[in-house]
Amino acid sequence: MALKLEPSEVRRLGEVGLTGWRKPVADAASRPLTKVTPMSHDELRAWVGLGFVLISAWYLGSTLARFLRER
Repeated sequence: MALKLEPSEVRRLGEVGLTGWRKPVADAASRPLTKVTPMSHDELRAWVGLGFVLISAWYLGSTLARFLRER
């Protein structure tokens, strides 16, 4: 069974991922990118936030896999 998310939910997930130091990084990265992409500042911030969420999930998964292998 595949998880299906609406685009607005994906965007919200990206925005929620922008906490702490990630928010200023996303702001700094999205400003120049709005000049070369058709996306808005908010859309780019959400994509950067989603990237941070995915990296965190990958790190958590790899840590858990390493833990289970070394048990």
